[in-house]
Amino acid sequence: MLNEYSGSPYDVLILGGGLAGLSAGVTAIESGLRPVILEAAKQPGGRAKSFYDPSFAETLDCGPHLLIGAYSATLKLLDIIGTRDLLLESPTVNYQFWSRKLGWHSLNCPNLPAPLHLLVGVLRYAPLTLKDKLAALSLGIAFLPSQASLENKSVTQWLHGHGQKGGIFEQLWAPLCLAALNEPAGSANAALFAEVMKLSFFKSRTAARPLLPTVPLTKLIGEPAKAYIKAKGGEVLTGQRVKKITFNGEKVIGVTTGMNNFSQPPGVISALPYGPLSTLLPDWAKKSGFSQLSSTPIVSVHLLYDKKSQMPAPLVGLPFETSQWLFDRGISQQNKNSEGQARLSGVMSGAYRESQWSKKRLITTVAEDIERLQPQLKESNIVGARVIKERRATFSPWPQTSHLRPDVGTPWKNMVIAGDWTAGNLPATLEGATLSGERAARKILAFFCY
Repeated sequence: MLNEYSGSPYDVLILGGGLAGLSAGVTAIESGLRPVILEAAKQPGGRAKSFYDPSFAETLDCGPHLLIGAYSATLKLLDIIGTRDLLLESPTVNYQFWSRKLGWHSLNCPNLPAPLHLLVGVLRYAPLTLKDKLAALSLGIAFLPSQASLENKSVTQWLHGHGQKGGIFEQLWAPLCLAALNEPAGSANAALFAEVMKLSFFKSRTAARPLLPTVPLTKLIGEPAKAYIKAKGGEVLTGQRVKKITFNGEKVIGVTTGMNNFSQPPGVISALPYGPLSTLLPDWAKKSGFSQLSSTPIVSVHLLYDKKSQMPAPLVGLPFETSQWLFDRGISQQNKNSEGQARLSGVMSGAYRESQWSKKRLITTVAEDIERLQPQLKESNIVGARVIKERRATFSPWPQTSHLRPDVGTPWKNMVIAGDWTAGNLPATLEGATLSGERAARKILAFFCY
């Protein structure tokens, strides 16, 4: 039998405790509202969460995440909950790469005004030919078409149409697109990638600088956000999977989880993924279009070697290997438990193929990628391995699909929605999720003020 919720009085019920839900909760608190967040999992954080793995004797992230300097909303959130200082912040735009042909090289943009810093960085980027570098000079022309016209094109069609072919496309733009949109350039929405480019490289000279968590993601976001919300009078209830939303005309009058019934909620923010929300509200999902959204997978492989790593940076890009990015947790997280060992994570975005591979094949493939960079590890043993397949990691950002992303409002006047999949100029990123939570909380605040 379900219990009627009898906890602290609240103003807004937030369904889902991922980053969008936590952002909505913190914004609500900052605006004077008292939120109660309902999270199905045992801990908040959504895809930005961690778990303890005994074979590593440490906490692993479900998937490594990179923040960049342009993530102003996300950084503001971390400032509020007190974890901004847990980021390893590069002072400049500097990314390390490795390829079989060139070995180690870097994209290093000087401290010049944007976008001149990018232009100089590209001009001295070692893998590019003179022809590639000359093509880069015309890159600004690519941003002249309207957002609507770019919506109909793939990233490949858009950039090839502006001379960005060959080395500059294969070595730089295609890997960046895959990392930012979780979709290969041939099938990725050009309008979304153009927005990422503007945000990262045209906003300021430090917007694209990498910021890496020095702690597991749960300690960076989930746990501190929960503690902050509770300290300010809100609640974050875990193990509360939403089973039903009840309506009476234009209002939500009840939310039922597997444990409790929440009657007459003053305001509701759904920060659920589009799949579960489509199941709860199939008619509206079909009418709005978001039931047609598809998902793109990400695969992460965590490996622990019994010899020390010799990586030159905590993050290394591999443009032509299966492991598109390698994270060295020994550098970024400075974990004393793994001193004398190599704690490396390989990430595969847009992993339609790799998500079908066996765990053994994935471990072997990532190990081979690592050992090409660090031959000394061929003589070591892998003493810990963990494969994580997120089959529904992000919505698929294909051309002509942005209209499927619904706005914050709903047909019910006391309910709004949030999530990195909802309407916005960004793909499914930490920043997109944080911004959507902010928007939803402000919209629901307007309902109370009305």
